[in-house]
Amino acid sequence: MEPLFGQSLMRPLLLSIINEHGAVANSGCKVIWRDLDGTVKRATFAEVNARSKQLANALTARGLTLGSRGTTIAWNTQRHLELFHGLTGIGAAIHTTNPRLAADQMNFVINDGGGEILFFDADMLPRVEEIAADLTRIREFVVLADRADMPESATLDLTCYEDMIAGEAPAFDWPEFDERTAATICYTSGTTGLPKGVVYAHRDCFLQTMTLCSVAWLPVPAANPLVMMPLAPMFHSSAWNYPFGAFYAGANLVLSGRDMTSDSVLHLMRAEDVTNLATASSVMMGLLQHVDATGGDFGKLESLITASTGMPAHIIERLETEFGIETAHNWGMTEIMFGSTGKLSGSEAALPLAGKLKYKTTDGRQTPGMTFRLVDDDGQPVPHDGKSQGHLRVKALWSTKSYLNKPDGSATDADGWLITGDIATIDPKGYMKIVDRAKDLIKSGGEWIASIDLENAALSHPGVAQVAAIAVDHDKFQERPLLVVVPKPGATVTEREILDIMRPKMAKWWLPEAVVFVDRVEVNANGKIRKNLLRDTYRQYLTQGVC
Repeated sequence: MEPLFGQSLMRPLLLSIINEHGAVANSGCKVIWRDLDGTVKRATFAEVNARSKQLANALTARGLTLGSRGTTIAWNTQRHLELFHGLTGIGAAIHTTNPRLAADQMNFVINDGGGEILFFDADMLPRVEEIAADLTRIREFVVLADRADMPESATLDLTCYEDMIAGEAPAFDWPEFDERTAATICYTSGTTGLPKGVVYAHRDCFLQTMTLCSVAWLPVPAANPLVMMPLAPMFHSSAWNYPFGAFYAGANLVLSGRDMTSDSVLHLMRAEDVTNLATASSVMMGLLQHVDATGGDFGKLESLITASTGMPAHIIERLETEFGIETAHNWGMTEIMFGSTGKLSGSEAALPLAGKLKYKTTDGRQTPGMTFRLVDDDGQPVPHDGKSQGHLRVKALWSTKSYLNKPDGSATDADGWLITGDIATIDPKGYMKIVDRAKDLIKSGGEWIASIDLENAALSHPGVAQVAAIAVDHDKFQERPLLVVVPKPGATVTEREILDIMRPKMAKWWLPEAVVFVDRVEVNANGKIRKNLLRDTYRQYLTQGVC
């Protein structure tokens, strides 16, 4: 018998549908954002939609079309938001670049991404000038500013973004194309070596946005309207799809711009009645420390989404009891956004807070459309008993199969499961807990630092015999790198010498917090340093000065 198919229109899942929905059904909702000069500006979704269409006309006039790519180095602003909608709307992909990357990594990422036009905030001009000569694919440099705020460059011919769109019509017929067309490109440095490009299709981003806005994932404010503020940057996993989610859900969207200081963020949250915040756990703990120090509060904040390393139980308890903020900690990575949900399931959600904390301090349950599995070193299944540890694998509606410009299946194992690089446990109720990094990665403030890169840089010092970079506890960033060094016999080596030789080779925030000198380190049968022993010894070195 022939299969019976549905008889709907089967329109492709395109992000332009979300843009149009926001402009029509949620036209009065606003984007509120802080410009580089500190000025808070605002526009309705209808106005943003019209400006994204002006942008679409300008991009089309420049020859960008289906399959093209545009690259950004920018903060969370309205203009960056317009690029998310305008580029994807015409069938081009938006390739966001992390401004914190070292110059050689940024060169690689921009060239490998294949963008033709580079859009960047004005404060990024020195970085762009530094690398421009090596950007082989970029043919136009567009500053996200109006004419009055345009910087001057002695080496580059710059285009003003506002001039670029000013003469264009605020009407554009979004094309219809295959939903598998690339929409977003983001690079991960979650493994050693050069970053890898992750490409999400329109279908992926649409389903992710639906997940974000679902009751299965988003803790919805109860007392006040939903007002969404992502402190997760747009260059990092598309700010968790908040640029699309606000248009989908019909909620004001508050963007922090460049100034991420606690005082500035809290002021904006209070002024704009933010009720939902998305950020790394370390950032939220910094906001709490500022509130404690100043005697302030979180305004109308009711709902908190965190990622990266989880928050301690006593912090969650304070946020929920003292400030009335429901917390939900989730796990994900560039290759698998919305990998888990921090919202508790039925019976766990009904528990008193003391009982909930057991589950709120995990990394959540798999989201709808996800499947988790644990395997041992031989690829055999590990039981989900809450105790047995295994390599975390994921298979999902939008999990990455291959990295950009890499072989097919380069992100998956032989069975087609995404290799996360994390070691985890999963309990019988499905709550997952990350317990280790398979490759000794260091996650500082939500960003990965590759330990082997730090070690290779330190080993360039002639007086270093052995070195291990490990993650240790940190009060602000939760984890920071510590360097454990064995000097060569007879050599005199100082911390300053090592850091000075490492500094030109990497981003500033990668540099270790301290260097510890030891006579020897334990190694395993293969001659590899036993970093687990070093982590146990030095875990509290920065927080309590003990080992």
